[in-house]
Amino acid sequence: MKISALQLSNARTQSDIECYIKTAVDSKVKVILFGEYLLNPFFKDLEMGRGKKTHTLDKIKKETHKILELSAKYNIVMVAPIFEVVKDRIYKTILILNKGKALSYRAQKLMPYAHWNEVEFFANTMPKSPKTPPIFNVGGFKFAAVFGYELHFDNFWLKLKDENVDCVLLPTASTFDSSLRWRSIIKMRAFLNSCYILRANRIGQYQDAPTQTSWNFYGDSLFVSPNGEIIDCLGDREELLIVEVDKKYLKEIKDCWQFR
Repeated sequence: MKISALQLSNARTQSDIECYIKTAVDSKVKVILFGEYLLNPFFKDLEMGRGKKTHTLDKIKKETHKILELSAKYNIVMVAPIFEVVKDRIYKTILILNKGKALSYRAQKLMPYAHWNEVEFFANTMPKSPKTPPIFNVGGFKFAAVFGYELHFDNFWLKLKDENVDCVLLPTASTFDSSLRWRSIIKMRAFLNSCYILRANRIGQYQDAPTQTSWNFYGDSLFVSPNGEIIDCLGDREELLIVEVDKKYLKEIKDCWQFR
């Protein structure tokens, strides 16, 4: 079965995104994954413009409505990180969209660092013991979606192993010189959990005014096998990655290593 990862910057229009979705559908892809901060602005851009909060919240709601419209139009499961607005609060959320209907998952771990403080910006609750991320079935495969930062916490992966998840969908917004570290962690998680991992990382830049530096979102969206090997990957430009999950191969790896 074919699945895909869309690697774009958030400067692209809805028509650009729809073009890629149509390409995926025409290629008989069943699931398409978007990177973090693709459908909405990078949160640090919003930090700088909080004086126009009403306008910002209205814009976020419209962007969410647009992706719901695209889901209703195309026969493909979309896994899309978005900003969820409830009254005047913003949550970091993943929508799992199918035929215009949505299952939502709010991030349970957010970055708390001085230069990248999602905990301060978003209204998400940070439970001490996270709940199992959403699990859904497509074409006989069990999928789960977790945010990029949640990749680093063992308790998420123990839950996914207990649920016998076949493929983890990992939207990210990785920057700086972190590509080798991300590759190593993703390969390790896939191997120890005997599951596929599809990562969609965004591209583009953010100009950090206080430090006068550019943050480069470098792409490197990739697909890792249950044997911990990178099957395919993208570079640092706008692209659509289309790959295949194989039930027979997945069973062979599970039987071989018996980590499950």
